[in-house]
Amino acid sequence: MSGASRLRTLHWSRSPQCMHLVKSMNKRKTDYKFLLPAVFVVAIMTQVPFLLTIIFSTLRWNLSRPDLARQFNGLQNYLYFLKIEDWRHLPEFYGILWQTVFITGSTLLLCSALGFALALLLDNDVIGINIARTLMLGPFFVMSTASGVIWKTTIFNTTFGWYGVLSKLFGFQPVDLVSYHPLGVIIVLFVWQWMPFFILVLLAGLQGIPQDLIDSMQIDGVNWIQGVVRIKLPLIMNHMRIAIMLGLVFLIKEFGLILVTTAGGPGTRSYTLPYAVYMQVFSANNVGRAGALAVITVALTLLLVNLLYRSIVKRSEMYS
Repeated sequence: MSGASRLRTLHWSRSPQCMHLVKSMNKRKTDYKFLLPAVFVVAIMTQVPFLLTIIFSTLRWNLSRPDLARQFNGLQNYLYFLKIEDWRHLPEFYGILWQTVFITGSTLLLCSALGFALALLLDNDVIGINIARTLMLGPFFVMSTASGVIWKTTIFNTTFGWYGVLSKLFGFQPVDLVSYHPLGVIIVLFVWQWMPFFILVLLAGLQGIPQDLIDSMQIDGVNWIQGVVRIKLPLIMNHMRIAIMLGLVFLIKEFGLILVTTAGGPGTRSYTLPYAVYMQVFSANNVGRAGALAVITVALTLLLVNLLYRSIVKRSEMYS
C-alpha cells in the first residue's frame, strides 16, 4: 500500500462515519451479552415459579389429606372452575370473575378520569406546587395492608371512625359500609391507593408537551376546554394507555386491601381472582385447584395486557 493510500485510510478511520460504523458493530456484538444477566435473573425469578404453578395445577394435591398421595389430574382442576353444566347455575368462578372485572374496570375508569383532572391541576407553575405534588403522590407509597387497616378502623368504623362520627353529628344512622357495600369500599380504597400512579404518569406526559405548542394555542384563541380535549388529551393518549396497562397488572394482583378490610365477605361477595387463589391454598388447602386458578388469572391478565399493548403500538405506527 502506498503512502497516499495509507494516509487516506488513516484519515477515513478517524472520520465520524467510521467511528459510527465501529460503534454500531460493537453494539451489535455486545448488546446481547449485557442482556444475558438480566434475562437470567428474570427467568429464575418469574418463569420458574410459573412453570411450577403449571405443574401443580395438573395435580390432585390436598394438604388437609396427607394420607392421599399426589396424583396427576390432567385438566380436571381447570374444568372444576370453567365447566358449565347448567346456565342457570353457573360455577362460583364466574361470579368471582365478574366481581374482579367490575372492581378492576371501575377502578381503572375512575383513576384515569380523576388522575387526568388532577394532573391538569398539578401542571401549573404556582406557589407551593411541589408540596401539592408530593402530598398527592403520598398514598402510592403506603403499604396496601396499612392503608386498609387505617381506612377500616379510623374512617369507615361506625362507632369511632370519621364516617360514624359525622353521620351521627348530622343526625343519620351510620350503615356498616364494609358489610353492606363491600365492592364500593374496595373500589374507593383501590382508587385512593393507585390514582397517584396515574397522576405521576399523566403529569409526565403533560409536562412533555412542547411549550411552543401551548403558546400557539393561546395565540390562536383556543379556550381551555378545547385545548384539553382536542390537543392535550390526544397527545398523552399513549401515556394514558401505559398507565392503564400497568394499573391493570397492579390491580389484578392486589389482595392485601381485601384481606384486611372485607376479608372477601360477606360470603364471597368481595372475592377477586387473586383472593380466591389465596383461599384455595390457605382455607381449602387445595394446591392443585389454587394452581389452576392462578394460571387462569395470569392467562386472562396477559390477554388484556397484550390487547392494550397492541393498541399502543398501532397508535404509534399511525403517527410515526
